[in-house]
Amino acid sequence: MLVIGLKFLHFLALFAAGGLGIGGAIVQSALIKAGQAPSAALGRALRLLSIIGLIAIVTLWITGVGLAHALHGGLGINTAFGIKLGGASLVLASAVLSNLHLAKAARLSQAPNRAYLKPLMTLSRLGLVVALVAVAAAFR
Repeated sequence: MLVIGLKFLHFLALFAAGGLGIGGAIVQSALIKAGQAPSAALGRALRLLSIIGLIAIVTLWITGVGLAHALHGGLGINTAFGIKLGGASLVLASAVLSNLHLAKAARLSQAPNRAYLKPLMTLSRLGLVVALVAVAAAFR
């Protein structure tokens, strides 16, 4: 029953993180193409989406570690799984740094620094691709 609960939460968090990541990227891309800064309301909504995305990523980590221990006795499953953890670490690090930056910008009533956030988004996307390819290889 524990494994089923962890899997449910893991898949729910994966769904949320993926949807929020894609939705946020689409909105940000549309704003950049239009040459517009987000309105105050949209800025607050994007910050909230970012926080929810971070919660989803942390949930993925917690449930993933729990599943690895419950099903495989630990994180040392195979080399591909280790690579997956590396990719997932990039996603987590970029999410934490992005959220800290957004919180600081909001606290100072400033617009977020795109030059700071852009490499973090690239790092996050790279980590996501690495994690997805590696997890596919780890559990074939």
